[in-house]
Amino acid sequence: MKRLVHLVLFGMVSLTASVLHAEPLSLSDAYHDALDYDAKIQAAKADNLVYKEEIGKARAQFRPSLRATLARGRNTTESETPGYYGMVKNTKSYNSFNYGISVRQSLLNIASIAAYQQAKALASGSEAQLQKESSVLITRVIEAYCNALLSEDNLVFSQAHVKATKEQLDRAQMLYDKGLGTITDINESKAAYDMAVADEVESRHRVGFNRRELKRLIGFYPDTLCQLQPDKMVLVRPDPESVDTWIETARMSNPSITAATQDIKVAGKELFKQRASRYPTVELVAGRSYSRSDNNYTIGSTYDTYYISLQANVPIYYGGYTSAMVRQAKAKKMKAEAELSLQERQVESDVSKYYDEIINSIAQIKAYVQAVKSESIALTGTEKSFKAGLRTNADVLNAIEKYYDSKRALAKARYGYIMGHVMFKDATGTLSAEDVEEVNKWFH
Repeated sequence: MKRLVHLVLFGMVSLTASVLHAEPLSLSDAYHDALDYDAKIQAAKADNLVYKEEIGKARAQFRPSLRATLARGRNTTESETPGYYGMVKNTKSYNSFNYGISVRQSLLNIASIAAYQQAKALASGSEAQLQKESSVLITRVIEAYCNALLSEDNLVFSQAHVKATKEQLDRAQMLYDKGLGTITDINESKAAYDMAVADEVESRHRVGFNRRELKRLIGFYPDTLCQLQPDKMVLVRPDPESVDTWIETARMSNPSITAATQDIKVAGKELFKQRASRYPTVELVAGRSYSRSDNNYTIGSTYDTYYISLQANVPIYYGGYTSAMVRQAKAKKMKAEAELSLQERQVESDVSKYYDEIINSIAQIKAYVQAVKSESIALTGTEKSFKAGLRTNADVLNAIEKYYDSKRALAKARYGYIMGHVMFKDATGTLSAEDVEEVNKWFH
């Protein structure tokens, strides 16, 4: 009885696991899985934590530093002194003990102030980099998801294409057997069928490849994916319809530009810090030291000293090291400014590119929808005309090829619109997790 209960429970668990395993993976779930699994986003998060701690390190330069020392030892001193009968050797053994405690407080250090401001700029730049990687993760997940679905669509089209060419080959063979066809018709049909089979093999390979690419992001191989529902897609042009307006938005919001701007601040503070290293620094130093039998001249003596002082350090010359560091900091600032200019130009190009891609994709989708309808009607008419002897076998094969080419083009245009929509938001710096949920509504 107990064994029977265990078998029933095991069966229920297995059934539940299989049902859950068979549940199609949604785009939203794939994104959340990638947030926990993807190595690049995890590295970016860790990098952000690293740079945030730079602020704490720099702030420590303004706070007191406390140091304590403690020493206890056994000492032996051998000495020789002149005597009446020659040199007299003496050996003394004694215990020594000393400890000290000191505190230092910086009162004036311009370089430390610059280092603190630099650390804050570094942390801000790291935040922008993390935002960039978060946005890039969204585009990578959606691209991998769409590629997997597109390859599945192409496999379905390829299988249908194989079936259609096989039927045409059988028809050509039947007509030839009845003496109504030619060997050329059979050869043409056979060639079209072989090409369709080869295309199906390639499509099947692409399905596996793109599923593995999605696995690389989410950590497991998805069995099934939610399918695109064309009637749920919202085809909208960017609003406002001025690309210049979107370019200005990108200049203010794109994380790549923000990070490059922070890099200029970091480089500027580095330059200021190196120049400030030539300035005097002032510290308040206080402490206490206690020693007993510290050396062989103070055996049996005890010293207890308290002290407080202001210490000023004035750098004078370090062999040209400081000048070299200043020149190096200037060069780094020039590089950072050039990098910002490069990022601005790249973002401007990307915004214009994906703006046009959205508009072109909408036009393509509408055109290909009509093309599929027209090619379907043309294929049906061509097949009827072939049966009536008004069209050739080559005409039918050509119509089949055009029909499935238009279906592939339509599917590619739809996924192209999705990627253009996402990449446009990424370029303008407005892409967020909410956009994943919005696009997820287009799949079921």
